[in-house]
Amino acid sequence: MAYSIEYIQEEGGLIVHWHGAVEGKEVIRSYYERYSPLERLQSLRYIITDYSDVTHFNMNPEDVRTIAEIARQAAKHNHNIFGVAAMPAALAYGIARMWQGYASDEETGWRTRVVKTRKEAEDWLLANLDKNLSFRCAQKNTARNL
Repeated sequence: MAYSIEYIQEEGGLIVHWHGAVEGKEVIRSYYERYSPLERLQSLRYIITDYSDVTHFNMNPEDVRTIAEIARQAAKHNHNIFGVAAMPAALAYGIARMWQGYASDEETGWRTRVVKTRKEAEDWLLANLDKNLSFRCAQKNTARNL
């Protein structure tokens, strides 16, 4: 499987790290997982989706519409998420921008950004959300490979 999710409870953060070949159905599954359980969704402050280690990206426009709809539904339970995607590849970057068109900040209440690197993603959150974020868990074994 091509992703892991790390929940940083102390910061209300979620980091989704992708690697290898990524298929649309996996991305859709990750969207359902990242927004549940409801209690965690309601406490989230930020989400970093990191595609830096992806070798192949296969999503179609219908997949993008599906994940945008999942995000719009999640936004009904939390309007205050800062979401940033690190997308170094041009195709993946374009798909993330397409997602922003389907699930706009105005509609969700979220503040979203697409950048090229994980460092840019973290820097954006530090500048726009909280300068004291560490993006690290205090507890061990919080990341799950899926």
